[in-house]
Amino acid sequence: MEGLRTSRQMWPSATSGRPESSGPAACARKPLVALMATLMLLLGCARLAAATTPEDIYRFGIFPYLPALAIDEIFGPLAARFARDLEAPVQLKTKSTFELYAEELSKESYDIILVHPFFYVDAADRHDYLPLARVDDDLIAVVLVGADRPWNDWQDLAGRTLALPPALSAVSELVQVALRARGLASEVTLRHYASKLSCLHAAVLGDAAGCAVPGFVASQLEEVAELNLRVMAETPPTRHFVLAVHQRVAPTPRATLLQSLLGLQDSDDGKAILAATAWPRFVAAQDHEYDAVRHYRADRGTLAQR
Repeated sequence: MEGLRTSRQMWPSATSGRPESSGPAACARKPLVALMATLMLLLGCARLAAATTPEDIYRFGIFPYLPALAIDEIFGPLAARFARDLEAPVQLKTKSTFELYAEELSKESYDIILVHPFFYVDAADRHDYLPLARVDDDLIAVVLVGADRPWNDWQDLAGRTLALPPALSAVSELVQVALRARGLASEVTLRHYASKLSCLHAAVLGDAAGCAVPGFVASQLEEVAELNLRVMAETPPTRHFVLAVHQRVAPTPRATLLQSLLGLQDSDDGKAILAATAWPRFVAAQDHEYDAVRHYRADRGTLAQR
């Protein structure tokens, strides 16, 4: 789904309450008055159109870690908050797949992005995005297996199939890091699924030994308990999701966006946004905080060349 909604400020208008004149002179003036009114209306429309040209709309792209409708419901209020603070329209966008979202990143289509750490490194190193704020928590992936399975460690996955979300997800990246660190990269077959739920169902039905999901999902999804799954292993932590802006966004709106994020916990509407995301708060982000992700990428490239 390309565009979800556009949050914008309402443009004020004014009308005159002066009663109309009557008589011959007034009748003579009516064509001129009508012409002037038409010109003023056209001028006003032109100004309104100019005020909302594509160049003045901030495109806020959320990577598709949730279905589009859930993204609209959860992040629509954040887009509205940004529009209020920036005094400019903010259009909420996402894509149906990680691959399509990555294409938009490569085109630098979005002014503001919310991405996982591996997408952020690509956006920063290749496409001129700057970090603003990150979720104040660590991001991990956990491997879920059937509660009756006698497995307790990564080594128990050797010779088996592990179900994963899409290949460009942070979970997929983190799991591959963990497997390489244990020398299991060639010992475990990875099978990617279109969604977290289909991944979980693969583990339950026996199509895979287990399913890897983000740590926060394991604690939030009621389906995990209903499917009788348990956590068998978890990956090393990395920095959580980050909100970044393209360099074309001027310093003043950048600062406005940062303050808007840092102040979420100080207002009722901000607390509601945090509650919907199940995140504690945002803190200012620094690019070097994602150097570990760059190291993971470099390590993967080195191994691939051997």
